[in-house]
Amino acid sequence: MGVTYEQARQNIRDVLQPEWRWGTFCLDDRTIVENDEVFVFNVGARELLVDRDLSYAVASGVSVVYKDDGRLGALPSTMVATDPTVRIRPNPSPTMHD
Repeated sequence: MGVTYEQARQNIRDVLQPEWRWGTFCLDDRTIVENDEVFVFNVGARELLVDRDLSYAVASGVSVVYKDDGRLGALPSTMVATDPTVRIRPNPSPTMHD
């Protein structure tokens, strides 16, 4: 049995937020990004994601949660951006608001 989007989002928070050291932890969940294998999460410093302060930019992949077992991973952002199977839709219940 796979994980739901809400379970995956909480998993990301539980693992990444306690050890976050690069500004203020932020998970921008206003959209749900996924394909059949993973949920993709936009995680970073609020100073970057909301305030657009580029000094908080970190070169890394994007955070993902595998749907089949809930494990966390990372994929290159270019791989996700060019994947034709990735779907993006508005999140009906975001925890982050404009």
